[in-house]
Amino acid sequence: MGSYATTTSISELLPQYLAGNTTTSDTAGTNIFSRHVDRAEGIVTTYIASRYDPSAFVVSTTTTNVPPIVRALSEDLASWWSIRGTILQGTPLGQEREAAYKRAWEVLDELKKGEINLTYTTGSSVPARAARFRSSTDGYSHIFHLDDPRNWKVDRDQVDDIADTRD
Repeated sequence: MGSYATTTSISELLPQYLAGNTTTSDTAGTNIFSRHVDRAEGIVTTYIASRYDPSAFVVSTTTTNVPPIVRALSEDLASWWSIRGTILQGTPLGQEREAAYKRAWEVLDELKKGEINLTYTTGSSVPARAARFRSSTDGYSHIFHLDDPRNWKVDRDQVDDIADTRD
């Protein structure tokens, strides 16, 4: 059982897929669902982790604080992966699941880019991670020969150049 989606939720999205139509009567089908739920959750977590801390989604036996869109994205990915090689692929149900799968990738990209935000079921926003600072060496002038103490003083021309660039 996953943190965002469950084999039961996938079974509800794919009625009549499992033999006996329950997760307890078809262990092979349930194992397929379980593998794809784990895979989907890993991908969803990777995408949202660029902006959000997934540990903020508290999951316990009494409360689930997972944003609904995270659950839906995981279910959409897992359900399509579960049927993509079956005869259900060309059926209306398969086409519906494929459309949901494609939309899930679009939503994941939008979340990653910050075009949309995660919200809890209450409508409140999931707190985003603090901004990260990035550094680069663009425009950096290397300074050579600093090993010799005679070269430790700053050249007057360099000081003037630095002052000019700050104006």
